[in-house]
Amino acid sequence: MQNEYILGVNYWGKQWGTEMWLHYDGREIRKELARLKEYGVKYLRVFPNWRDFQPVMQKYAWRGTHGEYANANTGEPVYGDGVDAERIEDFRDFCRAAEENSLKLVVSIVTGWMSGMLFIPPILSGKNLISDPEAIMWMTRFIHRFVRELKDERAIALWDLGNECNCLGEAKDAFEAYRWTLAVVDAIRAEDKSRPIASGMHGLFSDGTSPWQIGHQGELCDILTTHPYPSPTVGGDVEPYTRLRMTFLPTAQSLYYAGVSNRPAYVQESGVFSQSLGSDAMAANFMRIQILSTLTNGLCGYQWWCAFDQKHLDFPPYSWAMVERELGLFYEDLSPKPAALVMQSMAALTDRLPKPFPKRKTDGVCLLSRGQAHQPTAIAALTLGKQAGLDLDVAYTENGVLPETDLYLMPAIAGWQVIYKKTWSALLKRVREGGALYISYGGGQIAEFPEIVGAESGGFSVSESHTVHIGEDALSYRGKEILLTPKTAEVLLKNEAGDPVLLKNRYGKGLVYFCNFAPEALAFEAADGFNKNAYYRIYRLIAGEKIAQKPLMAENPNLGITLHPEAKGTCLAAVLNYSDKEILPAFSLRDGWAVSEVLYGNVERIPVCDGTILRLARKKA
Repeated sequence: MQNEYILGVNYWGKQWGTEMWLHYDGREIRKELARLKEYGVKYLRVFPNWRDFQPVMQKYAWRGTHGEYANANTGEPVYGDGVDAERIEDFRDFCRAAEENSLKLVVSIVTGWMSGMLFIPPILSGKNLISDPEAIMWMTRFIHRFVRELKDERAIALWDLGNECNCLGEAKDAFEAYRWTLAVVDAIRAEDKSRPIASGMHGLFSDGTSPWQIGHQGELCDILTTHPYPSPTVGGDVEPYTRLRMTFLPTAQSLYYAGVSNRPAYVQESGVFSQSLGSDAMAANFMRIQILSTLTNGLCGYQWWCAFDQKHLDFPPYSWAMVERELGLFYEDLSPKPAALVMQSMAALTDRLPKPFPKRKTDGVCLLSRGQAHQPTAIAALTLGKQAGLDLDVAYTENGVLPETDLYLMPAIAGWQVIYKKTWSALLKRVREGGALYISYGGGQIAEFPEIVGAESGGFSVSESHTVHIGEDALSYRGKEILLTPKTAEVLLKNEAGDPVLLKNRYGKGLVYFCNFAPEALAFEAADGFNKNAYYRIYRLIAGEKIAQKPLMAENPNLGITLHPEAKGTCLAAVLNYSDKEILPAFSLRDGWAVSEVLYGNVERIPVCDGTILRLARKKA
């Protein structure tokens, strides 16, 4: 899979869903896989149901003592790992069916959690599957046998720990979560060192709010994964999912994972829950913009949830939750939904684009700090950057490495700790040598405040509402602010009362910008927050010269541009419309540059949730 974009779907058989392995039908499977191939699917994420592959139960003797282990389906005694040999052969046949259709597999080995329901060996009922020693024993026995038996199947591209295994049980702390992950990774690598291992998790964090840490998953796994839906878990349920917040959020969340972990990341599953959130046409638009965005922003893939609708299934988990029933690419009669047509067209596009797609050029780094909520802060900063014309990487200041760049952004600093002195000193050294640092205030403390910010503090207050104007745009803000008296700093923006809002201070050879509120927090909290107030204009103010040097720019804040320099001196430019409205005219070229080739779309108009990909070249003198 080297240099190949992972494009495809998550797969359960149409006829039986999560029960497919108990009713395995290789002929029907081949029909379904052929249909998926026809519509451009290249990768399937597949799930060996742990309950069915290791159906071990306990038979008890006198006073509840151990009698023997048995197969829960047949009653026969179980010796060794308890893995069902027939299920292994079914999965082997599935691998062959995938290979016959030129499909590659992402195999989520520990599929004990799926769509809101546990699927576990009967012997483990009632146990904490993350920490219980017996649960870990049976799990690692299963992994060893499964990988050993199937590692020679050519269709398997990578292993996945499992499906959202942080939902299997509660980890009391990060050490317990680390130990569980290590047990799975070690069992896989003991049998197969040739394939990368993906995390398969969702809901990871780096700010201490969860035992499941991005850094730990990056240390142990080769690829990190995100599972973003228009749901409250990512703040995606406050406006239509074809508007900027949710159209860019899957990319931003994945860039956050990749930046903190220093690993590749991809959107492993994403989709829409039901037609109550939007039409099938909206779902297709949502898919299109996500594929274009993840590809051009340097992520390694995108997989839709899921292959087929499951409205006809009347057993759990489908009978439990309405959101599990109409998620597929195809209707019940296998006719394509609009999303299937988008998958087909995007597959054709990825086939004809350069491989690997050239790396995007970034303009700076969003530094996450201590005491703040990392995920919403990162998503908001990346989104405002995209609106302004800046492409940002993400890093956590306490990971021990300060990335090299000439523009650092520390958004929404909060709390008393903020940043360790060693990292802070290294950061200030970079600024003194000519870099730029932007800080927005979310209640955090800054040592050496007057020298760095160029103003004295008269304490802080909490405001109900203020307004600051940038050109014709009026930006409202509220919350905690410092009562500033500028000394060496230049005041770039004032509010309606004449109080300083944005300062610019010379620090050595570099510059420090201080914003007296946190636009990132306000943009993320509000419905339509990224368009209701033009907070991105602050980013344009602090990085205007950098933006003006780019060969291609867009004024519309719903257009995002990535630039991809090529070895021959040309540059690919992806211009994406993250909104639910057509945009025209779309962009402007800097003097000296011209469009030499249109690889996708056109230069006159960019439809809803779509884009254009251009090759730019310098004009000959």
